[in-house]
Amino acid sequence: MDKIHALIVDDDRDTANFFRSVLGLVGFECNIVYSAKAALASLAASEPDIVLLDMRLGLDVSGTEILYQIRSNPRLDKTRVVVVTAYPSMAEPVDNLADLVLIKPIEIDQLKSLVSRLLTVEQKPYLFRDPVTNLYSYSFFLTRLEHAFERQKRRPDFLFATVVIVIDADTQEGEPLQEEDREQLMKVAAERLVGSFRPTDTIARMDHERIIALFEDLKQGEDVDVILRRICQLLAITVEINGRSMRLSPSIGAALNEPRFKNTEEILEAAATCRKV
Repeated sequence: MDKIHALIVDDDRDTANFFRSVLGLVGFECNIVYSAKAALASLAASEPDIVLLDMRLGLDVSGTEILYQIRSNPRLDKTRVVVVTAYPSMAEPVDNLADLVLIKPIEIDQLKSLVSRLLTVEQKPYLFRDPVTNLYSYSFFLTRLEHAFERQKRRPDFLFATVVIVIDADTQEGEPLQEEDREQLMKVAAERLVGSFRPTDTIARMDHERIIALFEDLKQGEDVDVILRRICQLLAITVEINGRSMRLSPSIGAALNEPRFKNTEEILEAAATCRKV
C-alpha cells in the first residue's frame, strides 16, 4: 500500500513537529513547511493526500489564502484539508472549504483518530464549480474577490484586475441563438480561457452568458491591456455548434483595483461595463 503523504503548514516549529510525530504513528509520510511562501512552493510541486493548515501564518499570505489556492487548483481536487487554529472565528469563513476543522489545543488520540477516519470517508463535494463549463461558481468568485480587496488594504502595491466577458456569437444564417447554443458556446469559451491563463487566476461563470475572471498579483496597470488582448485572440474563432457555424463575438469589460473603489460592488459594476471587441 502506498504511503499517505501529508503536508504540515505551521509557523510554530514545536507544533509542526508534534503533528509530524503523531501522523507518523499512523503511517503518514510528512513534509513540514513553516511559512506560507514555502507552502505555496510545495503545493506547486506536489499533490499531498492531506494538508494540516494553520490559519495564522503572517501578514502577507494567510492560511485562508493557501486554502483558496488549494481549492481553486483542479490538480489538488482530491487533497483533503484539515484547518488547525486556536481561533474558532478564523475557521468560520472557510468551514465550507475545509474537510475538517480542529481547534487547538489538540490531543494526540484526537488527532490520530480524526485524521485517520477522514481518509476513510467519502470526500464531501465542494459546490463551487459550474457543471457545464467546469468554471468556478459566481459565489466562489465573489469570495476570492473579497479576499483580494482585503489583501490590497494590507499591501498597497498589490494589483488585481476583474474582467467580465459577455459570450455572444454571430451565425451565418443570422438566426438568434438558442439556449442550448449558448451553453455550448460557454463551454468552448471556458476551455480556451482556462487553458491559457495561470492556475492561480480565478475564472468563473457569472450567469448564462457571462464569464468573470480575477487576475491577481499584476506587476503594473498595463498588464490589464495584455490580458484583454490575449482574451480577444483566444475568442476570435469560428465554431460549429449543433450543425451551425458561429463566429464568437464577445464583449469585454475590465476594472483594475483603484483607491476610488470603496467596495467590491463598485469594482464589479465598473468591470461589467462591457464593449464589443
